[in-house]
Amino acid sequence: MTIDTAHGMEYSMNDKDMYKDMVQMFIDQRDQNLSDINGAFEKKDWDNYRIKVHGLKSNSRLVGGMDLGSLAEKCEHAARDKDEATITAEQANLMSLYDQTIEALKAINYDTL
Repeated sequence: MTIDTAHGMEYSMNDKDMYKDMVQMFIDQRDQNLSDINGAFEKKDWDNYRIKVHGLKSNSRLVGGMDLGSLAEKCEHAARDKDEATITAEQANLMSLYDQTIEALKAINYDTL
């Protein structure tokens, strides 16, 4: 799993400080996002789950977390289609990849961008 910093920098108008701020915001929102996504999952509230993973998809792509964005998109579509089997099969993977993405973002050397 890698972070596409070039993609993230594009969304930041190639401004390192702006990109770093976006990454920090993404990191800071982790706990609330996990709570929201897991809460909707546990309640089988697929409409709210879809909304929450849609946000995760968009925000992860903004910072270059393309793998997480792709998996969140898969879960978003499954929630839209009320495909509980896919959501259940991918939920643990989504949470794990979320944490891996956070750790990869923390490891970025912004001075080299």
